[in-house]
Amino acid sequence: MAAYQELVDRYAKRRKENLVDTLTAGLSYADNVAVDLGLMEESGVLDTLTAAAPFAVIAVTEQMRVILGRKTGRAGFSDAVQRMLKTGAAMGVGALAAAAAGPVAAVPAAMGTRALLSKYRSKSLLKARVQERTARLQSLRRRRESRVPFEAGRPALPPGVSYLED
Repeated sequence: MAAYQELVDRYAKRRKENLVDTLTAGLSYADNVAVDLGLMEESGVLDTLTAAAPFAVIAVTEQMRVILGRKTGRAGFSDAVQRMLKTGAAMGVGALAAAAAGPVAAVPAAMGTRALLSKYRSKSLLKARVQERTARLQSLRRRRESRVPFEAGRPALPPGVSYLED
């Protein structure tokens, strides 16, 4: 079983990828904000690059983890799909916010949505782990209760097994 500090280090690394994904989703709307504020001119190439950037970052980071041996190919693909779905949903909410309240509202909407989806996933996974552990403890308790009780200094045997009489 992993030591406490190893678990803390592992989860700290996960927080970094959530931050990177949240920032790239938010930055995908930064060019629209800059155009509306007059800081730069509108160009179709920049729109395409900023829309694809979050997905490219996700694909590259997950592939690097697979190449470096930190994840299996299957785990890397699964994690990439999960991250891309969250980012796509965040960008969709950002687009709706931009249409409703202007591009300035798109950045916090996209970043907030991404953060909320990550928090929801974390809580749902925690719930699943607690349910699995509770079921395992209940199974162990039933198994222990089904054993033959401790007899005269002898250890308990599994059901259906008995000591030979001397």
